Amino acid sequence: MTFGDGEGTGEDAVGRNQESRLSFTTPVPRPPSPDSSPSSRSGPIPRTHGLRATVVVALVMLFLIAIPYLLNRSVVGAAPVRAGQVVTLGPFRYRPAPGWQIDRGASQADLVSVLVKGATTYRLTPLGRQSSAAGAFRAAARRYEATGRGRIGGDPATVATARGLTGLVAPIGGNTVAGTLTVLVGGGQGLGVWLTARHTAPLTEAIADDVVTMVDSVEVVDS
Repeated sequence: MTFGDGEGTGEDAVGRNQESRLSFTTPVPRPPSPDSSPSSRSGPIPRTHGLRATVVVALVMLFLIAIPYLLNRSVVGAAPVRAGQVVTLGPFRYRPAPGWQIDRGASQADLVSVLVKGATTYRLTPLGRQSSAAGAFRAAARRYEATGRGRIGGDPATVATARGLTGLVAPIGGNTVAGTLTVLVGGGQGLGVWLTARHTAPLTEAIADDVVTMVDSVEVVDS
């Protein structure tokens, strides 16, 4: 019998005991079972959800960008106003504002001039011989109300242009449109100016400024 073998056997036993203790205190982690995974508990997550949201946002942005573009081209045969262009209507003439379009289908030489910008329509029509602004206003109001698009509301107010013409202006009210009727008188002749816009796209400040400029540009041809 030797002490060396005995000691070796004791050390081996101690080592095995230590390995046994380690094996119980530091267990090897087991992989999670498929049934306990988050996806199995909450159901499959659709992969197209994020893509669908992105497509919806892109379509909304395209819609907002395209609407003004399409509105400006919604009138068949409309032509952009040329720089410095002058339109003559019988005894009157005026300068259309840049950025508007001339509706060629609705316009007729010396009879009516129609401009469009988005959802806004600007129409000018000679009213023939008129001795007063009041008479011209009544004639223009009857002509507009005969179309069935709306009625002239409120008492008209006086208006004077930068070129010395005088007249009257009153609001237009309707189920789908709103705007103003303006009449100008000069040289014994009357001119009716109808400005209308759809309720879904009301007048902007820029359009209102354009209208003031165009009204001020009206003059009698012989002046």
